[in-house]
Amino acid sequence: MAETLCTRCMRSLDADDELHLMTRTCEKCFREVLSSRDDTVSAYLESLRVPAVLIARDQTVLSSNRRFQQLAPNPDIVGRKIGEALECMYSPILGRCGETVPCIVCKLKRSVDLTWNTREGLRGVHFSFPHKAEGRKAFSITTEIVGGAVLLLLGPAA
Repeated sequence: MAETLCTRCMRSLDADDELHLMTRTCEKCFREVLSSRDDTVSAYLESLRVPAVLIARDQTVLSSNRRFQQLAPNPDIVGRKIGEALECMYSPILGRCGETVPCIVCKLKRSVDLTWNTREGLRGVHFSFPHKAEGRKAFSITTEIVGGAVLLLLGPAA
């Protein structure tokens, strides 16, 4: 298998580190890019091969890449709760995303909350939810705390 290199500094990436393989950046470059306050973050999110979104502590979308926006029928997702952006069927029926009974066991909400509370990222958490129009959708969740947000990466379901 070919060695995977950081797209910024060309350092070799650890084959066991899912976050850095998904983002194609080493730890140093990952932190450097996502701590900047300019258009570098948007460009970085766009360079990722998977749907990616930055989420605030209250579960609202701060920024996302086009791959994530393609999952959402309404591309105007900034400021919306993550479940609303992904069109979880529970949020319009039972109340706002994060405030319904099913939200208590939602792996997406719990993963983001756990990342906020522990300041440690998660890797490969299986997540599926009832989509309004398409039945169930499933993903593999990877999270990492970056400055004032949680970076959420949605990979293919394992």
